[in-house]
Amino acid sequence: MRYIFLIFIFALISSTGISQRVKVKLDNDKFTEFKERWNTKKQVRKGKRAFKDGTFASYKQAAVHFQNAYDKIDNNAALTYMLGMSYLKSVPATKALLYLEKAYKQNKNIHPDLIYYYARAQHLNYKFEEAISKYNEYKNTLTAEQLGYKDKTLKKRISECRYGIEYMADTARVFTTPIAAINTEYDDFAPVIPPDGKKMYFTSKRPYDKHDDIYKSTGQYTENIFWAGKRDRDWLLKGSLSKKINEDYNNAVIGLSPNGMQLLLFDGQKNNGDLYKAEYKKSKWRSPKDKEFGKINSKARESSASIKYDNRTMYFISNREDEQKIGGQDIYRSIRKKSNKKWGKPINLGGTLNSIYDEEGVFLHPGGQTIYFSSKGHTSMGGYDLFKAEKQTDGTWSTPENLGYPINTPGDDLFFGVTANGRYGYYSSRGRNGDDFDIYEIIFLGPEKPLIQSSEDMLIASMAKPITETVIEKTVDIKTIRLTIVKGKIYDAITNDPIEAVIEITDNEADSVIMTSESSEEGEYLVSLPSGKNYAMTIKAKDYLFHSENFNIPPATKYQEIVKDIEMNKLAAGTKVILNNIFFEFGKAVLRTTSYPELNRVVKLMEAYPKLKIEISGHTDNKGSLAVNKRISEKRAKAVVDYLVGKGIEQNRLTYKGYAYLQPVASNDTEVGRQRNRRVEFKIISHK
Repeated sequence: MRYIFLIFIFALISSTGISQRVKVKLDNDKFTEFKERWNTKKQVRKGKRAFKDGTFASYKQAAVHFQNAYDKIDNNAALTYMLGMSYLKSVPATKALLYLEKAYKQNKNIHPDLIYYYARAQHLNYKFEEAISKYNEYKNTLTAEQLGYKDKTLKKRISECRYGIEYMADTARVFTTPIAAINTEYDDFAPVIPPDGKKMYFTSKRPYDKHDDIYKSTGQYTENIFWAGKRDRDWLLKGSLSKKINEDYNNAVIGLSPNGMQLLLFDGQKNNGDLYKAEYKKSKWRSPKDKEFGKINSKARESSASIKYDNRTMYFISNREDEQKIGGQDIYRSIRKKSNKKWGKPINLGGTLNSIYDEEGVFLHPGGQTIYFSSKGHTSMGGYDLFKAEKQTDGTWSTPENLGYPINTPGDDLFFGVTANGRYGYYSSRGRNGDDFDIYEIIFLGPEKPLIQSSEDMLIASMAKPITETVIEKTVDIKTIRLTIVKGKIYDAITNDPIEAVIEITDNEADSVIMTSESSEEGEYLVSLPSGKNYAMTIKAKDYLFHSENFNIPPATKYQEIVKDIEMNKLAAGTKVILNNIFFEFGKAVLRTTSYPELNRVVKLMEAYPKLKIEISGHTDNKGSLAVNKRISEKRAKAVVDYLVGKGIEQNRLTYKGYAYLQPVASNDTEVGRQRNRRVEFKIISHK
């Protein structure tokens, strides 16, 4: 069985391999007792057999056997080398360095590639200067022919070390912490989160049930999907997902839909690995399906994906062979014309984001302007490093920027996700001397605040020798997140029962539906609205009148979260609906074009219910006289009726009236209240 993490378990190891076996010979004179000599040789034999099997689990087992032998005889260069290599190919890197350094000192010629592996162990332990020296020393031992096919690898390793030196000299302002409530002694990886960061779905190789088998190659259990919830600052493990998701083979989560109600899954059983989707309906996760991924899934491996907030653009990873290919695994994009339709033909994102090496774990920020991914190329300090790139005004992506140390390590750092506010990030890493992948939380601290001199500082400075040169502090470029998250619950206005509803987001200026989402059976919903548009949010449910909200978000609006619970009214006589997306010219009864999407929804409602009769009413705040406000409110109500009649709605189904400020819905003592009172609404007169 293939599974998502198979390609990563040997990521710490050189691609050069072991071209020559080392024979471990034990000197009989080193032992005083036959039994001790026999047991030590037995451990060596077992270690060599395990090492020969060449799997992650067998290398770990080889390390155990070689360690037992080494504890009896520690001055054998071949044994020390094999022990160091067993740790290098499994865990942890600190022990690999300890024994490969000893082997190097005992006999650096015991294996032709010992110096290289010693350099790798130094590299993985952040000893970058020493590693560069050893990589160059190894290079000098090679013949011209050997250098011909190893030079590229060596240059790459040295380059990684130099980047490591650079990143550690200018560390990122973050806290990185393993999440103890989630991590186990097994691999825990690929965390995915909704924009508000209140839940987490992740993949783990921990025991799932009593029938779960251990894989011989990894020494770990089948991959299954688990989830956790966040309470204040603490994560709480909730358990595994249902058997509908966690079937009898490996199951891995690699993405989440914008509304958090669809899981993107990886299935290694089909082809070399395909994408699937599971939906959350009626309080249950449904069986995964792949019908919408017809053009995405190929005979190659598709391993991770992220969907844009509009649910119409997807970024994913594939190692397919085509004319667009840049490296091993590349980032692709696919677009579909309408939500819930099949994805279109994939397009390779090209050489700015894709390197000649592998990319993995793509994630698009909910604002749609920043893409994160892992790469072995670009400016990696070793293994997979996390990168980000920004969308430019011309639609291209900026040069990828390494997230730096301590986020990235010389090992593998993968599957990054960040909350919509940009404060918290989550990813999986095994580059911290552990023998398994763990999930880490990142707290981004932002730019460092400049120090401000106090009066005491000024006094001390006045007594010191003056500094003649002017020092100007380097400006910190801050990337402001311009995004609004709207979330809440949708429920019946009378019974308070939750409602499953469809949420449409319309760009009022363009008169275009740009996003469609759904609420859960519990009525919960979440949508992401990038700054710079006048949005209409319309909620629709069977046998209910539609509900509309207006979110006019200027371009400069910073990140904000709006909690908006929605009351839905049944289709019944006397029910009123406020039309929040009706706009008039200032002080006039002339409809703006941005009102047309809302008015067209009223048209569709009238067409859907041919016997429906409504009253359109205009309302004002209490500024000005009653007579003036009645006149303007009535004219505005009439303008709405005229529009509806112009769209084919019979005149006898429509009446209008202006109520001025006689029916307020908020206080007129504040501008916010007065704004709410300036409105148009309709009331059902009859519907049968």
